[in-house]
Amino acid sequence: MDLLELILVLGTVIGIVDGQTIEVKDNAGQKITVTLACINVPKATDQGYLATTQRLKQLLPLQSPIVIRTTEQQRTERTVGEVYVDNRSVNLLLVESGNAVVDRETIQDCSENKTRYLIAQANAKNKHLGLWQQSNSRVNSSKTFTLRGKLIYEQISAVMSARAYRGEEFFLLANTTNQSRLVLRPSNQVSRTQLQSFQNQIVEMTVVYVEGTRPKLEERACPIDVDGQCMPQGAGYQVLSIVRLKSH
Repeated sequence: MDLLELILVLGTVIGIVDGQTIEVKDNAGQKITVTLACINVPKATDQGYLATTQRLKQLLPLQSPIVIRTTEQQRTERTVGEVYVDNRSVNLLLVESGNAVVDRETIQDCSENKTRYLIAQANAKNKHLGLWQQSNSRVNSSKTFTLRGKLIYEQISAVMSARAYRGEEFFLLANTTNQSRLVLRPSNQVSRTQLQSFQNQIVEMTVVYVEGTRPKLEERACPIDVDGQCMPQGAGYQVLSIVRLKSH
């Protein structure tokens, strides 16, 4: 990998395919397709896709001279890397504006700028920029993944408590070595009533992690965290699909 990090490709932008893919003509006159490394951007069916694509067009007008630091070996006419224009990482600029999120699985490929990526994402998230500006929840990543385990429903008491404040009533005892207890949230695809119907069942579900929102202290009474702010509400794994697994 150390050798790959030293490979630089000089070129000119000749097209924007989508929010994470561009077409470049290198100095040898060869056309290559470049995927921006270490980030995730909205898919064509997701909210924010057009905004991210438009932002990339602003950052990389046609005929812009660029430098690409490859993070993967080039395969035929396709490469993956960090794209620089005027000594600035376009990948990082997309994260700074909230038009992309850090890909935790590949961020090590951008190890020289890893800290800057994480700080940029934290700032964009804190300022509710781009993909982080949703009013009801903050999606941590556009990625969905699968969880398996036992679904537990615990009715929330009418007595005010931290759990009642957070609205935590569905949990998954995940099939892991430490039997993690994960908070589940209903979604537009899977309602609260549907989740209740799977009580005490072994299930498989598709989820996306959603971070909670913080009410303003002056607007309502709330439990206070160590920073003197209202504790977040709504954090957990939003269930997008769920099926019952047969017991063995």
